[in-house]
Amino acid sequence: MTTFIGKNIIGTWRLVSWIYKGQQGEDIHYFGKNASGILMYDENGYMNAQLMRSGRASFASPSFDGSTPQEAFSAFNSYIAYYGRYREERPGEITHFVEGSLFPNWMGNKQVRYGRIENDLLLLQTPPMHVAGNDIVFYITWERVFVAE
Repeated sequence: MTTFIGKNIIGTWRLVSWIYKGQQGEDIHYFGKNASGILMYDENGYMNAQLMRSGRASFASPSFDGSTPQEAFSAFNSYIAYYGRYREERPGEITHFVEGSLFPNWMGNKQVRYGRIENDLLLLQTPPMHVAGNDIVFYITWERVFVAE
């Protein structure tokens, strides 16, 4: 069953997959097949998204601010997180108004996602995004884990 987004998006979603298409049309898992993440939308119009590569290495130092430059680089490049307000601009077009982000360039910007809900899956797609010298469309599948009352 396919459902337009609307209030059906409210709740908590767990990452199933985050892929893009390679040059031969093959699925490439951006953070690997075992990536994990959570996406939350509330009834007040706030959202947050957290996605990470599995098997991230710990820092050698136990101090929160004690990483080496290489450890910090690796940690930054294996995690994405942002939060802010959201609104469905048109049926199936969700705009995230970014208030905070691990990637500073997204601060104060809009992130558009195109989506639909099929049963307990939220299927999102990005517009083309410039990544590693290429314009890539990401396909992100989320599974519902919590429905707001």
